[in-house]
Amino acid sequence: MLEIPLDRSSEVSLYKQISYHLRRMIESGSLQIGMRLPGSRALARTLGVSRNTVVLAYDLLEDDGYIEQRGRKGAFVAFKKKRSLELPKPEGPTWDLASGVPSVDLIPWKQLGSISRDIIYEKGALSLTPPPLAGLPELRKALVRHAASRGIPARWEDVVVTTGGQQGLFLSLMSLAEVSTQCVWVEELTYPDIFPMLTKLKLKAQTVPMDAQAMLDVCSRLTEKDALYLIPSFHNPTGRTMGYETRRNILCLAKERGFWIIEDDAYGELRYGAWSVPAMKAMENAEKVIYLGSFSQLLFPGLRHGYVLIPNQLKEVFHSALGCTAGTVSSLVQYVVAAFLSEGLLEHSLDLARNEISKRMKKLVRALKEQLPKVIMEEPRGGIYLWITLPGFSDERMYDLALSEDILVVPGRLFTKDKKETFSVRLSVSSLGVNDIERVAKVLARIWR
Repeated sequence: MLEIPLDRSSEVSLYKQISYHLRRMIESGSLQIGMRLPGSRALARTLGVSRNTVVLAYDLLEDDGYIEQRGRKGAFVAFKKKRSLELPKPEGPTWDLASGVPSVDLIPWKQLGSISRDIIYEKGALSLTPPPLAGLPELRKALVRHAASRGIPARWEDVVVTTGGQQGLFLSLMSLAEVSTQCVWVEELTYPDIFPMLTKLKLKAQTVPMDAQAMLDVCSRLTEKDALYLIPSFHNPTGRTMGYETRRNILCLAKERGFWIIEDDAYGELRYGAWSVPAMKAMENAEKVIYLGSFSQLLFPGLRHGYVLIPNQLKEVFHSALGCTAGTVSSLVQYVVAAFLSEGLLEHSLDLARNEISKRMKKLVRALKEQLPKVIMEEPRGGIYLWITLPGFSDERMYDLALSEDILVVPGRLFTKDKKETFSVRLSVSSLGVNDIERVAKVLARIWR
């Protein structure tokens, strides 16, 4: 059955209207190459026209190279004469040092594929039915066991499964707005997508300095009407890690002053430095910390999976916010992630990812240091981001020069509240292999030198 709008009062012949509409559908890709069209009798019956009208339309389409008629087998979309169906040449930068998208070798797709197949057979229709609002109990329990590896004491009832860290952040901000938070403080360089969220929720945005002591000075003046958003481990965009003493002091101030903390730990699993980096949620006085966790960011971002550890005081408003917005992650994805955790595959995959990312980061840092002596950067202890500064060299100029060589980086000003000049860019090592990174680093050093 194929419905085609026909204007029977038009001066244009019906067969030409049919031909024209099918041509539009073929050119748009709605009818794809190789697809069999309805037989002339069947289509004539559907449209309420004579069979000869459809035959004339098909003949016109064949003459124009849009279909091929194969006798009794029927008419098939061919689109022979149109070059637009040829595979387009890749557009945009060849080398991606901007996004956090993982290279294929970091994604455990074989294990995930095997698990998905087993779950569909084992769970049947249950794998496609809606899960509880906060997530499947078996996944929430598995996530609590996993959080223990970060030293976090939590109950499975504290866990809410989200469609990635971004949803978790928005729901956290939405919940804080419900409990009379008026201002959210962010670091001078931070995850840029938080700003449109704050605008949407009519929450005021203020910045705290990156310097530890200056940050503590600001935090000492916050009240219960404030919240503080931090990326303390392997920071986006700078890659830096907040010191233990700074974390402890901020937690003490939060308890004393009554302000909330959102800890974004999206890359906390990717430690490859020599020292342990505890989550703030794992430390003393963390009662007012909302923890955003995600190991899927690097391993399987397309599944859109994250989780939030919610303090008891916010559970009701958080669940309400979740129910009013995007809702839950699909049951199938939750079952897959639960099995991935329970079968011990996560730690193995993370170990492989840490090892590979560490190699890439070391290669990038070493190559840039050797060939750009004036570059300012701090080698991260984990994560995927490297922040580099060339004093007196604008971030837009660095970006434009990189783009001229088909290399994509991110200008530093995009991570500031007011798009201020930073003389820096952010590089990511998640998408390119070790050999590619070394080659790209040489090009960057040449054009920035």
